[in-house]
Parts: sequence; structure tokens; C-alpha cells
Amino acid sequence: MGASNCSDLAFPKSRPRKLDQADRKNLIVSTDKAEDKIVKARSGGQCEVRVFVRFDGEKVISRRCALRASQIHHMLGGFGRRGRGRSGLAEHKQNVCGKCHSDITGHVLHLQVRGDLPRFTDIYERVK
Repeated sequence: MGASNCSDLAFPKSRPRKLDQADRKNLIVSTDKAEDKIVKARSGGQCEVRVFVRFDGEKVISRRCALRASQIHHMLGGFGRRGRGRSGLAEHKQNVCGKCHSDITGHVLHLQVRGDLPRFTDIYERVK
């Protein structure tokens, strides 16, 4: 016998599932990192959180946080969903400072979604 190559067999071994899973995970991670670079370039290093201040007739007045951005916030979440599909796209991520990120995750800032999905241009309202 002495066959060192499995392709010589009548029924060669299939590729291990672990390798397929690792490839899928690496694709997700590399896509997420590429989109993070887009977000960081778009923000210019400044926090992208815009907080609602007041209505002036029909016009919404908001201010952008002046702090330096240090974290990427995924606006679409859910168990096993962050960084996958639409959640991994740059338009559904924000470059935020630590204070704004803790306010968002602590439900102090509430997102006012204008469309069907949250986008980085949407405005937050302080609820607490």
C-alpha cells in the first residue's frame, strides 16, 4: 500500500469542518476590520455621536461630541450578530469616545432612528 496521498483513494477524505469554520470566521473578521478602517477614516478621529439639543420650529438642532474617538460601536446588535451581515458595514458603525459608548450601552443615550435601520448619521437623545 504505502499511499501517502489521500487523493489516490477511491473515496478521498473530505476537508475537516473545523477548517471550513475557521475560514468563515477569518472572512468575517477581515471584512469587519476593513469596514472599521473606513469608519475611522470617515470620522477623522472625532467621536461621531450627535446628540439632540432642541427643536427650532421644524429644524432639529444637534451637536457632535468633541472628544477623541477610541472605540467602534456596532449600531446593529444581537446575540451572534455583531460584525456579520449589515452589522459589519461601515454605515451601521460609529467611531465613538469611551464616554459616549458607555452612555449608549448604558441606555443614557437613545438613538432616534430616521429610517428602517440605524445609520451613523442618526441623532441620539439623552433620556437620563
